[in-house]
Amino acid sequence: MTEVTFTPATAAIRLTHWLDAAAAAGLQRLPVDVEQLALHVAKELKWPDPIFKVVAADIPSFEGGLFHVEDQGWALLYNRNMTSEGRIRFTQAHELGHYLVHRFAQQEFQCSQADLVHWGPEMRSIEAEADDFASNLLMPMKQFRACTSTSEINFDILSDASSMFGVSLTATALRWIRSTEHSAVLILSRDGFIDWAVSSDKARANGAFYKTKGRVIELPPGSLAADETIVSNRSGAPISLGTWFMHAHRDAVAKEMKLVCDNYGYTLTLLSLSNGDKVWEPREWSHT
Repeated sequence: MTEVTFTPATAAIRLTHWLDAAAAAGLQRLPVDVEQLALHVAKELKWPDPIFKVVAADIPSFEGGLFHVEDQGWALLYNRNMTSEGRIRFTQAHELGHYLVHRFAQQEFQCSQADLVHWGPEMRSIEAEADDFASNLLMPMKQFRACTSTSEINFDILSDASSMFGVSLTATALRWIRSTEHSAVLILSRDGFIDWAVSSDKARANGAFYKTKGRVIELPPGSLAADETIVSNRSGAPISLGTWFMHAHRDAVAKEMKLVCDNYGYTLTLLSLSNGDKVWEPREWSHT
């Protein structure tokens, strides 16, 4: 019998159907028990090389890993020193994604924190695919839309969703930014500089995005993100859109939300833009 092959999306859909059926039989649906799912998935798929153990480990410089062990199958490891259950759950799901989608590609996977934020159209790698799988598995779209489909989003709403799904706020915000029809930009910064930025489809179509790969980009003066006296503004404050995008109309206003994540050493910023605000350079307007 030919073994089924998965994409990140089809793997997440298959496991989501199993979890939905289990919930219909009375088992808890959310948050997903990734460890138990990983230990039983090979039996359900009739695969000969199961994940035979999920182990908490203290290995420097990595979040998680998946290792092939001859004659036994695969061992899934995760860093036991991570500061939240949400990060642990996402890391376990990320490694499960490698098992389902990539295990024929290599014999071991060692993943750092950076490997667990490979999001955005410019990032197409096995790490990005494992992230896609984890996001779809842990935050199924039907339930996710039900708790985030509001006219206005903020960090309080996203925080409530992160608690429901048992994942980090960052993972929840990334899930939202990639699925929303609103114009919005999510930015992670450290020490006054943008680490990465992800734009919604609408924002990107309007020119509201940052190309961060291989670049050093300072937080714009006048933004909440750059103001060290402001630790958080979870519901958001109005700000001139030109603060973040120099070619925006002078009257355009965005809402900027900020949350300093001291445990992780970074700041999250969420910009909510009007769907009609375009910020392309003037010479590009005729092509949008």
